[in-house]
Amino acid sequence: MVYALKYDWAAAAPKLLAAGLVLALVLSIPVFVGTYVFHDAKRRGMRAGAWTLAAVLAPALAGFIIYLLVRRGYPDLECPGCGGEVAERYVVCPRCGAKLRPACPSCAAPVEPDWKVCPHCAASLDRAGEGVTPPRQRKDKGLGRVLAVVAVVPVLLVAIAVGGYLLQPKSVSASGQELALDEYDRQQPSETVRNAVHKWLDSLELREDRAYALRYDLPGEYVYENKFYYLIYAPAGGGGMSSFTSDSGLLGPTLELGLERTGNSGFLFCVVVKSEQTPALRVTLGGKRVRCEVETVDYNPTTFLIYPDYSQTRREDVEFLPERITVVKMERTGKGSSSFVDQVGVTDEDGLYRLMAAIDGGERQPWESPVYQNMSGLDISGGFEVIVEYKVREEYISHQDMARLRVFRQDGVCWLVDERIRHGDNFRRMDEGFYGLLEGLFQ
Repeated sequence: MVYALKYDWAAAAPKLLAAGLVLALVLSIPVFVGTYVFHDAKRRGMRAGAWTLAAVLAPALAGFIIYLLVRRGYPDLECPGCGGEVAERYVVCPRCGAKLRPACPSCAAPVEPDWKVCPHCAASLDRAGEGVTPPRQRKDKGLGRVLAVVAVVPVLLVAIAVGGYLLQPKSVSASGQELALDEYDRQQPSETVRNAVHKWLDSLELREDRAYALRYDLPGEYVYENKFYYLIYAPAGGGGMSSFTSDSGLLGPTLELGLERTGNSGFLFCVVVKSEQTPALRVTLGGKRVRCEVETVDYNPTTFLIYPDYSQTRREDVEFLPERITVVKMERTGKGSSSFVDQVGVTDEDGLYRLMAAIDGGERQPWESPVYQNMSGLDISGGFEVIVEYKVREEYISHQDMARLRVFRQDGVCWLVDERIRHGDNFRRMDEGFYGLLEGLFQ
């Protein structure tokens, strides 16, 4: 058997990436606001640290809004020549000497552009405005960036939430059972799997604050019907399952197993999950979450049966067969109506294999097949009903380990409706010899 690393980082990566993206977006607003307020308050001679804390910690950006309303003015003019910071009262730039304001040619006092005579020395100001380039207003680019982040981030978070809802798995369902080790051995039909599980248990370095699991992934015909089989072992939590839940959310499906701290190491937990994505396994022991080491394997370690394609499996390689197949012969009494004729039960292994190989060997019809386009014209009366019981439960008329298959002829073609295929495209076109095989059971 081939084992993978203990932690399935590939399965966890999309969830971690999504969580990291959401966290980064949520933190970006206080980071941008705090950085801007700190530097802006420092330039204005205000208490930078206090205002930064107020802007970041106050709910709903109240601190940031108050800061923008009460902040002091500061020299926000720049020289048109060198871009250096200048004050409104400067006549020339102290860095490059560019002329910023008109000045009296006699006493050099600053004057206004529309004055005709200097108020200080009474000199004429006819040429005072020559060569003057007023300073430019410096744009507060930092504030624009902060406001953009404040506006865009909530929109992105809403988009991620909506996208996560639309893209999350269509459904998640799980079934589980707790078995003592000797019960597991009795119910596990494969000796090879039984030996592999015991070898795995013997190889573990057991800790009472840990849980251990084997996982087998079974891809479905459609994305949403993938199945994941878990065999879970908790050295300190056997015989005390308190909760068992499965759910799907923004970060993907989860499987949660709650155990009491019993100290009993003689139990295994078998779980099968039907989900679009690999579920994250979470185990709690005595109400406290514990680390669970998961290994992926290339076999089903649980006692939940995975029915093989018998047409692709040699007789000597078959590990289990249905316990019984009942073939019911029907007589057509009119279009769409039938009456019971007789029934035969098959329990010998060779007969079971021959029937299952013939059924699974039927040509599965794709959705494009004309048989689905003419459903209203089909007459399934007469023929046979084939009842496959993987496990016999006499007290039930129908149960989860039973499948009812319908066999009929129309226009010279033998058809089988395979109830085990639950997607609708479940018609098989059977070889003519299959109909004869069923007829032969009643001779």
